[in-house]
Amino acid sequence: MKKRRYKSKYLILLMYSLVFIFFGYKMLFYAEHVGRFPDEISHVSYIAYLEETHKIIPEFKDMKILQQTKTIDNNNIKNAEYKFGNDLNYLGHPPLYYHIMRLSGAVQIKNNTVVIDFIKLRSFNIALSLLTILLILYIGYSRIGKNILLHCLYAAIVVSVPMLAYDCAGINNDTLALIGLSVFMFGILRFSEEKRNSLTYFIISLGVFLSFMSKLTAGVVVFISLFIYIALIFIRERNLWFVISKKFLCTLPIYFITIAYYIITYFQTGSILPTYRVLDPQGFYNSGFYVDVANRTYMSFTQYVLYFTKNFMHTWTGIASAVSLIKIGRFISLNNIALALLLIIPILLLFQMKKYMRKYPIFLAAISVYFGVLISIIVQCLRAYNEFVNVSGYLGGYQSRYYLCGISGIALAVVGIVSNYLEGDDKVSEINLEFENNMTLQCYETKRVSMLKKVIVYGICLIFISLLFYEDFIYFLINFKDYL
Repeated sequence: MKKRRYKSKYLILLMYSLVFIFFGYKMLFYAEHVGRFPDEISHVSYIAYLEETHKIIPEFKDMKILQQTKTIDNNNIKNAEYKFGNDLNYLGHPPLYYHIMRLSGAVQIKNNTVVIDFIKLRSFNIALSLLTILLILYIGYSRIGKNILLHCLYAAIVVSVPMLAYDCAGINNDTLALIGLSVFMFGILRFSEEKRNSLTYFIISLGVFLSFMSKLTAGVVVFISLFIYIALIFIRERNLWFVISKKFLCTLPIYFITIAYYIITYFQTGSILPTYRVLDPQGFYNSGFYVDVANRTYMSFTQYVLYFTKNFMHTWTGIASAVSLIKIGRFISLNNIALALLLIIPILLLFQMKKYMRKYPIFLAAISVYFGVLISIIVQCLRAYNEFVNVSGYLGGYQSRYYLCGISGIALAVVGIVSNYLEGDDKVSEINLEFENNMTLQCYETKRVSMLKKVIVYGICLIFISLLFYEDFIYFLINFKDYL
């Protein structure tokens, strides 16, 4: 039995190692052969601005977009030359990610010319992404248990949403959002496991800080997740003393730094989220983000929600950027169904809450982050509708990649549901084994039905895992043609 346990452990380690290598390969493949990442030149311009000015917090109204000084065929080269243009850099995100990227040394200012090593810059972001994936996979390895199929399911979910590896291959602050939510998830898992020491409080505060300092969308996700998590802990334990404990109070400076940044930004720009419209109204009204009233498409609220949902799901099941591979067709088709179900299956946790909330640490963490993501998506939809109707007439704002930072919570939620179901059948099997020497026909039939259910669940999981890999990278290789 002990030998079998060690063998299973090594198989799980091998599986995670292969998945880690596979994810790294996908990022390198996208960086070398696909490129054209979302808003990449805007993110690089932000880095260049900080490199030139050495400001800790930028003057957002002064940031400009870089322009090429000579034509290049592919940004994936060394020593590409740019200069600052006249167009405003509309990115109003916190500067932490861009300061981190400066450490790569890939952006240099030489006599008013900005020299960029895209290979080094992307490689640095890929390295950050790999470290984050390592943490996410470690969460699965250390928390799921001994069932190798559940580990395979978790790993497949984590690496198979198409935009994740593609987005991480370029220069984008979504990487820092992924780091922040993953660190936060790790912290609340430790807290749920009664590891309520100073380190755990620090990890949670660090996750909150990194999320808010990546982008406000990730901050909203982590804020809602934390609120739900505290509420669930209160329901389970009937006290909130941990909120005013000495260990928590020691982490308050980290939260204060986060709040201070947004206060400073508000006084500088008049908004905690300095948007294009806030920073440069004239430029905004002359840009593609604003549609003249006479040319707008009009939709009812219901029509807009359907439009938002459809396009949100297209960006979840496919790749959407300057280059795209959007899957046309129904979401219940073999090209989409597994990826689409990832956003729906965790809702079943609501029906298991009463039974499993007290027993399983991963339940509290998974349900908090999943519903943090889900509620944030709803908030985004409402905000986009208000922007569409009352401000700009712009039909964008439905990108799902903003919520990939919560992929560990989604994966744990799905695995938790399957694990809970399998555990129920295991208990039936154990009861029947006690009567093995005096087996009645009824007991035998119950055991047979239990084993049949388990075989069906295992079969569904294997099919689901296979579909995830197909709907992600295999589908891309079969259907994508526009390589660099």
